[in-house]
Amino acid sequence: MGIDVGGANTKVATSDGSFVTSIHAPVWRNRAILYDVLYEIKKEIDETEIVSAGAVMTGEICGCFETKREGVSYIKKAVCKMFNDVKFLDNRCLFKNSSDLDKDPASFASTNWLASARFIAEEYKDVIFVDIGSTTTDVILIKDGKIKARRSDLGRLKSGELIYSGVLRTNVSCLLGKIYMKGEKYKTSSEHFATTADAYLITGCIKREDIGCKSLNRYCYPFTGEKGKNRISAMRRLARVLCSDLEEIGEDDVVHIAEQAEEAQVNELVTSLERISEKYGLKNIVSVGIGDFIVEKTSESLNLDFLPLSSVYGKELSAVFPAYAVAKLLDD
Repeated sequence: MGIDVGGANTKVATSDGSFVTSIHAPVWRNRAILYDVLYEIKKEIDETEIVSAGAVMTGEICGCFETKREGVSYIKKAVCKMFNDVKFLDNRCLFKNSSDLDKDPASFASTNWLASARFIAEEYKDVIFVDIGSTTTDVILIKDGKIKARRSDLGRLKSGELIYSGVLRTNVSCLLGKIYMKGEKYKTSSEHFATTADAYLITGCIKREDIGCKSLNRYCYPFTGEKGKNRISAMRRLARVLCSDLEEIGEDDVVHIAEQAEEAQVNELVTSLERISEKYGLKNIVSVGIGDFIVEKTSESLNLDFLPLSSVYGKELSAVFPAYAVAKLLDD
């Protein structure tokens, strides 16, 4: 079994794919919720079928922790309280006992992408691996079966290997400082009025059922209740980015705003992929995560070969790929 503890969602998968779940656990809002969510997962899964459990994390960066070291320790304690003999993946792609985290907690911070990359590297030796989730985008070079990426978020932000935007939770105003409408340029409000989930509901890249109660991403959506998960509600929220009502600027222009948000994300990814592709001569892109559609459009624009691993492993496992990768690595 693999466990991926994020700041907003905790994901679990077994190596045979028989159990897959993603549960909203906004650790950034209330760290104690992690215990509740892990307890619910423990009740759902048949532990007699679990030979071993491994964990990775990104939730240690949440603002509720004074340091990432504190976050790593807290997550370790929560996971180990619910499951026995858990192994944790460090930034050298080695599984370690829980006691090792206390000696060097920084080595276990932000390791979920490493699990995915290591698993991918066993099958695909020369590719650029991309994972676009609800919140972030990982762009990882794999050359000769080896991961060629910085091992810290700081280093990856500098190199473009980590792009801090995703397809559900990113504030549209963070992507668009300015919006073009009817030939005029407008500055955006910095309020958190709308997210990329709104933009992609409007463009049709994601559907209501993709973020509904029966979806793996059901709780990733920032607004509670199902009634807000529709195109018109999303359009109203996106209009507010320009401090406007939907009726004030009209549906066509709101659609254009949504398209500009998508274009901004594509352009960010273009910059990273183009640099890596040209430097290393790689033309093959493999991707996981719920943002496959962004990777596909970017690959097409750069004339790169695109393989969504959802076509290999299925959409459910693709959406929780780090957890699945941990389980498979433990299984080897």
